[in-house]
Amino acid sequence: MKKRATIKDVAALAGVSAATVSRALDDRPEISDETKERVRSACAQLGYVPNAAARGLAGHATNTIGLVLPDISNPYFSGMATAIEETAAAHGYRVFLSNSLRKEERELRAIENLMARQVDGILVNPVSPESHLRGREVLSGLPCVYLGANHDGNCSYVMTDNEAGAYAAARYLIRLGHRDILFLGGRTTSRTRERRIRGFRRALAEAGLEGRELPAPPDVTLMRQWSYETALELLKGSLPDAIFAYSDMTALKVMEAAEERGIRIPEDLSMVGYDNIAFGALPRIHLTTVSQHKYRQGQIAVERLLEKIGGSEAYTADILEPELIIRSTCVKKRT
Repeated sequence: MKKRATIKDVAALAGVSAATVSRALDDRPEISDETKERVRSACAQLGYVPNAAARGLAGHATNTIGLVLPDISNPYFSGMATAIEETAAAHGYRVFLSNSLRKEERELRAIENLMARQVDGILVNPVSPESHLRGREVLSGLPCVYLGANHDGNCSYVMTDNEAGAYAAARYLIRLGHRDILFLGGRTTSRTRERRIRGFRRALAEAGLEGRELPAPPDVTLMRQWSYETALELLKGSLPDAIFAYSDMTALKVMEAAEERGIRIPEDLSMVGYDNIAFGALPRIHLTTVSQHKYRQGQIAVERLLEKIGGSEAYTADILEPELIIRSTCVKKRT
């Protein structure tokens, strides 16, 4: 396992004293911006983070794990976080949660801050494949398991088969007689969307259909607002037979827009979501969706991480089969 860099290593690379490194990392005003940048650059090159927890002897366990999620306000991720915390607690571990807000720099800082707390291991749901690679460089041999689709195969991860889930949902809509099906939402840069689109297209191609796709622009920051405004505009014109939303949160915003336009779901428009968040099961919504088994994902991720903390160096890949949850937002197409 790679030896962790020390403050003396950083000082040597930056050409300053260890005391200056400490003051620079504390953002002290007496240290110039140029020196601070040189120190930060040296830290990045060496994968060094300060020992804020001061746990003393190297190798002493803290019985804590870090968790970095992209958007804790999304019920999908908050549900997963609950499963992770409960599973960790059952094994005598506490969880430090950090929210990256889908920003790569915040994700990197979160990883560094958790390492500074001397957590025994980290669970990360990367914002992008690029942030995964950057974060992995910083981790410096710390046990880590990744969640979601933004990773390469050279790591341990837990995820569901997004292509299979989208394929099952699209096949269901086709069996109901729908032919004009729109896949709405998800950024074009999203690896998760890429896999769901693959399943969507495969199902339609097998039925001799093309379907439609309306992705979000890569620079969209307020995805829910974009979903609502896009649906409002879309539902002014000729309706598709059905909408397959990238996520349940997108589906809920479409349903909100549909109500404002006086469009009935499912009588006028069938709707499928993805994620199986708790809100979707509410009686008035009762959204047909695809379950990613977020609780089970969280449980497995903690179990795999604890195996690594215990000394296992094997890479593990857990890919769960999604499940189509049929509720009340889809009906057979009238002929």
